Amino acid sequence: MHDYQLPLVLFTVMSQWGIGAVLALSLYQWQNQTQNVAMLNTKALRTTIALIWLIEVVGSSMSMGHLGDPLGAYRSVLGIAHSWLSREAIAFVMLNGLISLWALASWVQPHAIRRNSLFGLFCGVIGLPVILITAQIYYQMQAHPLWHTPATQISFIGTALLLGFGSMIPWLRLQGKTISNSLKIGTLVGAFLVLIGLVMRTQVPGADVASLLLWWQVIASLIIGICIITLSHSTSFNKTLLSIITILMLFSGEITGRMLFYGNVMAQAPWF
Repeated sequence: MHDYQLPLVLFTVMSQWGIGAVLALSLYQWQNQTQNVAMLNTKALRTTIALIWLIEVVGSSMSMGHLGDPLGAYRSVLGIAHSWLSREAIAFVMLNGLISLWALASWVQPHAIRRNSLFGLFCGVIGLPVILITAQIYYQMQAHPLWHTPATQISFIGTALLLGFGSMIPWLRLQGKTISNSLKIGTLVGAFLVLIGLVMRTQVPGADVASLLLWWQVIASLIIGICIITLSHSTSFNKTLLSIITILMLFSGEITGRMLFYGNVMAQAPWF
């Protein structure tokens, strides 16, 4: 796999994970704001917010890793009138600013649950069309059928929901919290979208259906995702090591899936 693909893989997967996690945590807080027993304590909440912020911001910064001149990335905004890449750059700067404000507000005043959760829900909902802007960069390339398919948009949104909601379940169980139905539904919808994207892409000529990357995604994303839903009320995720391994496996599944997404096309020559 070409070296320049790794920053793109990390950028798309981590930024989508961050958006989904903001949405999942904010939805959980909003639904449980009157139930003190279900709320995270201040230390756990701040830790969760810091991790989500790092995932989103570090992931977004990876977008500059594939540029020949990362310090010249600011020039990308000059093409906003005609370039989806420019629109993506501006959209992520604005989104990261909003998520940073949400993280700061939640950190400074963790007990302002109603305000913080509403702000987080706003950031998460705004993040979904930002993900679609990223997807459009690849979808517009008609010369590459593996990208020019609705599976691109579907799988990108699926990654956000599967990782965001799916990772929140073992994390909250690790804190001894009860899992709401919305987190399970979000994980299920995410897994379903990822599955639909996989099936659609395997029907496109040139898809590498024999790749070990694809089958690892099936195991680590889809099967582990369903296991997370199934075990969401058990004591299994009360064990730190198991919860962390589960989250990392889910993450690895989407990483390998995105590696295949780029690898199938970037291995082709000529590109245009």
